[in-house]
Amino acid sequence: MTVSEYQDLKQQIVVSVGQSEKHGQILHTLKEFYKDDIDSSRRYEQITKIGHLLNILEIRDVLSKDNVGPLKEIARRLPNNNELSRKINEYEAAHSRGEYINNYVSEATQNSSHRQVESPLNNHPFGHISNRKKKRIVDTVVEEIGSYWRDLARHLEIREGTIDNIESNNNSLAKKAQNLMEIYEDKADPQRWFFVLCDALESSRRKDLSKTLQNIMAMNI
Repeated sequence: MTVSEYQDLKQQIVVSVGQSEKHGQILHTLKEFYKDDIDSSRRYEQITKIGHLLNILEIRDVLSKDNVGPLKEIARRLPNNNELSRKINEYEAAHSRGEYINNYVSEATQNSSHRQVESPLNNHPFGHISNRKKKRIVDTVVEEIGSYWRDLARHLEIREGTIDNIESNNNSLAKKAQNLMEIYEDKADPQRWFFVLCDALESSRRKDLSKTLQNIMAMNI
């Protein structure tokens, strides 16, 4: 979870893409995927190597040591990517646990001098939250995810057939998001659901919404 570990992951991505026979195709696909984030026709044309793209994504704050979602996206498009994807997932999971738990513990510690609070480390920090807080988290995702709900579903590892069913059975974005969250809650590990959700939001380029959920998690409600 250190800067050197992050830099090492980036270097492995650069080497892996550079060695791929489909380097040009992969780079073009990724440039199109991140075109809105690049947000400059001149910069877009100047990107001729995967390293250039990573640098631009860092400048745009889309990629960082705290958000390696783009590295996952790139690795996913590489052939024989199991080992690289495993390393990225392990890094991301370790970082998610550290960041989300530390934020929650810090807030709980500040509040403890004013009121009695349940220890966030009682068995697991996200396994025993109030129904009110969980509803607030779910409602926030439903209200704010918008057209990103499909990206979120994929990063939550919802099957494509299920995603198609959500699409066809609901006539508004809010209802689709609500259906998605119901399906996710049914399948999620109750001890890991929160940071997996935040991780998926960041991978879906909704880091803002992930931070909103972290703030809700820190509330004493």
